[in-house]
Amino acid sequence: MHTPLKLPGLLLSALLLATGCQLDRLTDPNNPTLESAADNPTKAKLDQVAAGTFASIRTDVDGIVWYYLTTGIIGREIYVLSPDPTYLVPLGVGEFNNNNYLSERYFNTYSSARRTARLLAQGAQNSQFITEPQRQGYLALANTAEAYAMLVLSDMLYENGLRVDVSDPLKPGKIQPYPVVLAEIRKRLDAGATQLSQAGATLPFALPPGYTEKGGAGLDFTTPAGFLKFNRALTARLAVRAATRPGGSYQDALTAVQASFADPAAPMTAGPRFDFGVSSPDIANPLFQAPGVNGSGGTVAHPSFLRDIRPGDTRASKVVKRAPGAASGLSSDAEPVLYATPGSSIPIIKNEELLLIAAEANLRLGNRAAAISAIDAVAQAYGLRYAPAASALDDDILNEILYQRRYSLYFEGQRWVDLRRLGKFDLLNEPGTSTPEKLSDGTQTTVIKQLPTPFSEIAWDRANP
Repeated sequence: MHTPLKLPGLLLSALLLATGCQLDRLTDPNNPTLESAADNPTKAKLDQVAAGTFASIRTDVDGIVWYYLTTGIIGREIYVLSPDPTYLVPLGVGEFNNNNYLSERYFNTYSSARRTARLLAQGAQNSQFITEPQRQGYLALANTAEAYAMLVLSDMLYENGLRVDVSDPLKPGKIQPYPVVLAEIRKRLDAGATQLSQAGATLPFALPPGYTEKGGAGLDFTTPAGFLKFNRALTARLAVRAATRPGGSYQDALTAVQASFADPAAPMTAGPRFDFGVSSPDIANPLFQAPGVNGSGGTVAHPSFLRDIRPGDTRASKVVKRAPGAASGLSSDAEPVLYATPGSSIPIIKNEELLLIAAEANLRLGNRAAAISAIDAVAQAYGLRYAPAASALDDDILNEILYQRRYSLYFEGQRWVDLRRLGKFDLLNEPGTSTPEKLSDGTQTTVIKQLPTPFSEIAWDRANP
C-alpha cells in the first residue's frame, strides 16, 4: 500500500524540482532546476517549463485518478469494487484518514502543478531574452494553470481551506478559509485574462494537441484570444461555486460564460482536453479501464446511474452492462465506458457544462426563458426535450439542471460539488428513504462534505508555527 511522504505538497514539489537535471540537459520538462528556470532563463528554457506546466495540470496518473475516483465515489457515480475498506470511506463508512492515498496523492500532485506554474511565472518575470508580449503570454499560462490546480484542490478540501501564498515553498503562508481561496483563484484567472490581452497575436509556447479542439466546433485555444475563452470557461466554473456563497454573483457566472466558448449550436462535448498517448515518452489515459475488468480495484457504475436515467437519453451509453460484481458490501452490473482506448483524451471543460452554468445563472437572475432554452439545447443533443409547464417552480427547473449536469458530466468530478454547493445532498438518498444506500450487511452510508486537510500540511504548520 502506498505510504505518502510526510512533506507538504508544495515543498515536495520544490524538492523534486531542485534535484532535477539542468535545463540545458533537460529530458523531463517537469523537473528543471529552480535556479536555471527562474533566474533569467532563455526562451527555450521557458518553453520547456511551459510544457511542464501543461503536463503538471494533467497530473499524469496520481492526481487525476484520485480526484476523479474520490469525487465519483462520494457523488454516487461509481464504486470501486475492492476488498480494501479505504474505498468505503468516501461513502461515509469509517473515518476519513488524512494520511493515506485518498487524501495525500491528489493533493501532492495538484500542489506540484501549482509550484510548476509559479516557477514559470518567476522565470518569465526574470527573463531578459523575451519580448514583453511573450512575457505576458507565459504569465497568463502560469496564472491560469495555477488557478485550475487550486480549483481542484478547493473542490476537494472545501471549508478546510488551502494555502494561497506559496511564493516561497519553504515558507508558505497559512491555510486560508474557503472564501479567501475562491477570491485568490479569481485573482489569478483575472490576471491571466489581462495578460492574454497584452500577449499579442500569438502565444510564445506550444500547446498540447488537446487545445486544438477535437469536438467538431472548430475551436482553437492556441492563440491568446482562444486561450482567453478557456480562461473564461474556468472562471465560469469558479463563479458558479462562488455564486451560492455570501457576496456571490450569478451575473458574474453568466458574464464569464458569455466570454467563453459556450455555443448552443456547437457540439455539446466541444472544449479543450487532456491528451494521452500509448507510446513513450507519453503515458496512457490513467482512467481507461479494459471492458469487463475483474478483481480488486475495478471501477463500476453506481446502480443509480441506469436506475434514474430517462428513456431515450442517449447518455445511457456512458455505461454498459457487465457480469455482476461485488466487494465490500457493494455490487453493480454496469461499468463506465467513457474512454474507448488507452489513448482517449479527457475533457477539461465542455460546452454543455458552460450552457448549464448559464441556465443556472439565468434561472437565479429571473431569466426563466433563457434558462429553459439552454437546458433544452443540452437535452435535445441527447434525444430529449425540455419544456416545463408555466407553473413549474424554480426548484423544479434547478433539479432539471442538476439532472442534465449529472449525465452530461458523469464521472468528471462535478456532481458531488454541485450537490454540496446547492444544498442538494438529499438527491443521493435511496428512493423513498431519507438516507443514502446501505451496504449488503446493513451498514448505513452517509455523504461526506469535504476531504480532510492532509497530515503533511498539519504537521508542517505544527513544526512551523
